[in-house]
Amino acid sequence: MVQTTKEHSSYDYQALGLKCGLELHQQLETGRKLFCKCKTDLQLDEPMARITRHMRPTLSEMGENDKTALMEFRKEQIITYEVHDSTCTYEIDEAPPFEIDSNAIDLALTIARLLQMEILDELHVNRKQYLDGSIPAGFQRTMIVGVGGKVKISKRTINLDMLALEEDSCREITNIGRNIVWRVDRLGIPLVEIVTKTFNLDDPNEIKDIAIGISRILRATGKVKRGLGTIRQDLNISIEKGARVEIKGVQILDMLPEYIKLEVIRQLTLIEIKEEMGKRKLTAELFKNNYQDCKDIFKKTKCKFLITAIKNKEKIMGIKLPRMRGLLEKEVQIGRSFGKELADRVKVITGLGGILHTDELPNYGITEEEVSILREKFNCQQNDVIVIVLGKKEDAINAIEEVLTRVKEAIVGVPEETRHAIDDGTTTFRRYLSGASRMYPDTDSYPIIISESRIKRIEDELPELLDKKEERYIQKYKLPEAVAKSLSLSPKASLFEELVKIGLDPTLVAITLDQTLKSLEREKVPVQKITANTIKAIFQLLIKKKIAKEAIPLLLRYQAEHPKEKIDEALAALGLVSISEEELIIIIDTELNNNIELLQRSGSRAIRKIIGLVMDKVRGKIDGKIVNDLVKKQLSDLLEATSVE
Repeated sequence: MVQTTKEHSSYDYQALGLKCGLELHQQLETGRKLFCKCKTDLQLDEPMARITRHMRPTLSEMGENDKTALMEFRKEQIITYEVHDSTCTYEIDEAPPFEIDSNAIDLALTIARLLQMEILDELHVNRKQYLDGSIPAGFQRTMIVGVGGKVKISKRTINLDMLALEEDSCREITNIGRNIVWRVDRLGIPLVEIVTKTFNLDDPNEIKDIAIGISRILRATGKVKRGLGTIRQDLNISIEKGARVEIKGVQILDMLPEYIKLEVIRQLTLIEIKEEMGKRKLTAELFKNNYQDCKDIFKKTKCKFLITAIKNKEKIMGIKLPRMRGLLEKEVQIGRSFGKELADRVKVITGLGGILHTDELPNYGITEEEVSILREKFNCQQNDVIVIVLGKKEDAINAIEEVLTRVKEAIVGVPEETRHAIDDGTTTFRRYLSGASRMYPDTDSYPIIISESRIKRIEDELPELLDKKEERYIQKYKLPEAVAKSLSLSPKASLFEELVKIGLDPTLVAITLDQTLKSLEREKVPVQKITANTIKAIFQLLIKKKIAKEAIPLLLRYQAEHPKEKIDEALAALGLVSISEEELIIIIDTELNNNIELLQRSGSRAIRKIIGLVMDKVRGKIDGKIVNDLVKKQLSDLLEATSVE
């Protein structure tokens, strides 16, 4: 994780005109997919089959092509889908959508109301083009459910734009060159997309609080998926002299401020490059596609990847960038130069490995002499740079065209684009920023009427927000603040409510459902195999005084490791048959008699040792407080009778 340096934590973001927007995507837990009845479980075993396809763009309803779709088409990717026996015909685009999940619609309506949105009276399914292969149909089905709305974070209110209900895309498995592999299991999982209005941001750290605030509202429903990958954030970032850039796929909330800070640095550096290009009187007309074949220069090279390219009969092409010397090596992100931005564009568009440029040479086994001959070949002046690309002729030409396009964009400033979030806080080019032409109505779906009675039912059943629930747990059940906060976020909160209604101690139940289960999970115990019914059965034993509360962790561990065994079998296996106080007194007397020398030496100070010895024999069979009280009484009586001090 990138640490915030003094260099970029001291910016006056207000003066820079920093603006942000947040798009939050949350998978819903409805038990089935949005447009088919398949389950939403991810597959870990080998796929049953693989399907290979290519994608083609389609015109929007206005008869226009989206430039992002055209860019994806230019990649000429070979797209492979991994399918399992749980995959249906809809998921691989061999059938139209089945009936939409009404529970997912109700949940989306619930979230929209919690966010104080205006709900549309008709939902229309639209197609949003994705030609990167992430959806076999080439488009994602999505519908706007609510508009407007707001969420209050600390002392600030963030205005919302809209909420959409849509199907999730496939999972990317590998992406090498022009070959990309997707797994279909995630496709179709229902998710909501919540989009904020653009807002000014004086402190990038605020973005984390905003994301958490929206997430807490989502989790209040108790019906959203949990875990890495189930919630993803996209950021829209701009500064006054820069441009809007979308950063997609942020999964770790703590990293949101870092992406903003590093994107501000990137845009400021690109603005510096623009200003320097202006000083050098560079114009778009100066950058012409006068590429040349440079293979003859490197016939005796010791550079390994150039040798490989020559053996594979690939082209080694070069293009001169006049008066650009020193600009390609300028760092625009931590550890990433402007030349790397050109290379990223080439990789994404053409599938080639990247570029070389004379700002970074001699290097990689390329000698000074080879660089000198290269510069002579292009009749370079002192401030000129040469970019080299390797690949098949058509790919190499496309790569050079993309380099020239990106350099011409630099003359204007910061290009609008979509970028991919890397774990360290940096980003790479993903695609051009999408336009409205990628969205059009879905002809396979009919409008969904949202009646007033349906909205009223949703409003009557709105869940309690987490802040209110936490406050209630503290006041009504006297839970410690930390326990109340953690439990309010837990998917087992409803189970807690159910158990305390039957007279169980709230603190005991809360600690069991939250801390005990988490402790077992840290010990690698498969707690996910413990069902709610199993937990209820264990607490019923406690109510009937068939076990002591100390037996609860033992039974939970055993049931997790033996999920098919009944609770009576677990009791027998653990030897947790309850004992009476009379039986306990006999056990205590035995331990006292066995440790008479200890009592003579230590007197009443031996109590902790005796309690420990007794508990080893009766743990889980009788309440620990009863053990404690009876050991104290028996020991006191014995000491008094024998006058042992």
